[in-house]
Amino acid sequence: MNKTNSIISNQIKWPTLHALLEKKIMKKNILIVAIILCAVSIYSTTNAQSYKTGLGLRFGGLTSGLTLKHFTNPTTALEGIVSLGRQSVVVTGLYEKHAPLGGAGSAKIFYGFGGHLGFFQDGGRYYYNDNRIYTASTVVGVDGILGLDFKLNKAPINISMDIKPFVDFFGGNYFYMDGGLSVRYTF
Repeated sequence: MNKTNSIISNQIKWPTLHALLEKKIMKKNILIVAIILCAVSIYSTTNAQSYKTGLGLRFGGLTSGLTLKHFTNPTTALEGIVSLGRQSVVVTGLYEKHAPLGGAGSAKIFYGFGGHLGFFQDGGRYYYNDNRIYTASTVVGVDGILGLDFKLNKAPINISMDIKPFVDFFGGNYFYMDGGLSVRYTF
């Protein structure tokens, strides 16, 4: 190492382990604060403003497709889902009860039950589940649902998140656990 390189390397301040840990902790704190701000923002832009009907898309692990939710009264809704899978179409009907979560102006929690009718071509199956392959057949099943429902303030948009366990009755009983995010236009 010549004299010039020796002078340059002495002038460079290499970060210490303590400084690196402080930066990592700072980044983690910034991320936590950002997540909290996003949650507060979402919470403050939702309210108990109701909607009568919502039509949109459901993005689920096993069942994704069109969703239509219609309230028959302020606490009861009927939801229909038409799901597309690999060589399959599943039509689901759900009866749901909605209740405020927390005080006024908060999200709603909902739960319910229903059934489905699935139409599978030979080799048909649900998306993201290659364990069970159906032959050309019609499948009947029962469904449950539990989730959170948000109506955006001053926008005709509804967002809901749910878990939807279901059982298919085809050559035995097959239990599936599904989760989804639905985005609907409300009117």
